[in-house]
Amino acid sequence: MRTTVRENKAECTGCGACVSICPKKAITMKPDEEGFLYPAVDETLCVGCDLCEKRCPAGHEGAEHKIHALGMQHKDSKVRAASSSGGVFTALARETIGAGGVVFGAVFGEALHVEHVGAFNEGELEAMRGSKYVQSDCAEAIDHAASLLTRGIPVLFSGTPCQIDGLLAKVGKRERERLLTLDFVCHGVPSPGVFASYIEMLEREKGKRVVRYTFRDKRFGWKNFAAVATFEDGSEHVGTQTEEPYLRGFLHNLYLRPSCSGCAKLRGAHHAADITMADLWGAQDVCPEKDDDTGLSLVMVNTPKGRRALEGCASQLAQFPVSTEKLMRYNPSIETPAPAHAKRRAFFAMFAKHGFASRDIDALLKEPGRVERLIRRAMHLPKGALRRVRARLNR
Repeated sequence: MRTTVRENKAECTGCGACVSICPKKAITMKPDEEGFLYPAVDETLCVGCDLCEKRCPAGHEGAEHKIHALGMQHKDSKVRAASSSGGVFTALARETIGAGGVVFGAVFGEALHVEHVGAFNEGELEAMRGSKYVQSDCAEAIDHAASLLTRGIPVLFSGTPCQIDGLLAKVGKRERERLLTLDFVCHGVPSPGVFASYIEMLEREKGKRVVRYTFRDKRFGWKNFAAVATFEDGSEHVGTQTEEPYLRGFLHNLYLRPSCSGCAKLRGAHHAADITMADLWGAQDVCPEKDDDTGLSLVMVNTPKGRRALEGCASQLAQFPVSTEKLMRYNPSIETPAPAHAKRRAFFAMFAKHGFASRDIDALLKEPGRVERLIRRAMHLPKGALRRVRARLNR
């Protein structure tokens, strides 16, 4: 009997597909010491069928397809204001719900735990808008979406590329006819445990409970987005991407999931989703006439089904052609996975001792001083040259 799904833990993306694939319900997702969810197998329930490993999508490269890239923006300024970029998700979601379908996306649940849920009406879409820079718990949503599809109910499922890969590992080919998948250009997923510890730090410092958190508030504009924590008394803690410690650590890859640094198989022309979205970074150079700093989306149409879905909500969207080649300079994550930060291990050593602390982020990400730069340079000298430097210093 097995105790986990993949022998190499670093290959596991945490999509949770194995939980719903297991016919004996022997698998649950449990956090490790870094706060990431991994499958754990109950040996008393496991019958050794190995379906979890056989159908696990990790390690399999997606089929290559032609990319048709477009720039898009929702025509409703209120929708754009509530969205991370151009509001395309809302347009697609409204069409799905209007057709009697269900939309799955990431929301903040109890204690700001990020999880995937289904929206059955437009009012439930609001919580799905906006980026969630923390890995969501997706296992139950995959099972729920698959069940709806078998009953003939249309589903729009939005998630990371690896979560879409996990969903497709569960859903049969016939059911996929009613499934529209939407992923995004992913920088990588941070640890849920780290985010929970960061919220605890804020609550200790302010002496009050955080009831809402926004990663991409546009009060300073789309490009200079801010993270906003709202407390129970209505007060706010606001910090831009260069100021807020959690955002800084995320953008510098300090606490991304180990599998993220090897995630080349679901990028560029290998996305498994019907539609891939991203911020249209570089708009000030690529399409300055469209850039009003309220949010623009880069949309990559990967399948005929994705093209038809966008045509169905065309009246809600302003769209224009763009070249992905010009955008690579501004968003390298389109084709290249984010490498783990050199001090990732140092961060988690500190995290194990006292949880998330702003001072740790500042210390790990500070620019090296003159002495440190000289030491680093000396460490790369040939051995003979290094001995001569030491001899001079000891005179």
